[in-house]
Amino acid sequence: MAKLHQVNSSDKLLRWLHPGQFDWDEKRPTSAAFKDDEMSVDILCLTTIEESYDRAKKIGKNAVVSIPAELVIEKGLEVKHDPVDGNDAHGIILGKKTKSIAKFLATNCEVEIYPSKDQPS
Repeated sequence: MAKLHQVNSSDKLLRWLHPGQFDWDEKRPTSAAFKDDEMSVDILCLTTIEESYDRAKKIGKNAVVSIPAELVIEKGLEVKHDPVDGNDAHGIILGKKTKSIAKFLATNCEVEIYPSKDQPS
């Protein structure tokens, strides 16, 4: 088991998207990708974007976005390192994601790996 990482504002968080959580008109994820009460992320300093994407594909996700932990913390959400079997970089974002917070996260993330346009939504 990995030593617990103290997540701080300078960390970058990776979120996986499943088909249908991407708005092609706006070239960003939909706010639906950011609504889970215990939202899974990978902590980038503990993995690479490619390794994270490889794990995402195994469970049917098809894109990866990143968001600075600073923006998440600024919205009153808590970010914790939460290693799971097979993923030492796993973390969770805890707290209520209102519509406005989910939209803020979707608008302020950066697409690292775009979904394939030919995959069903």
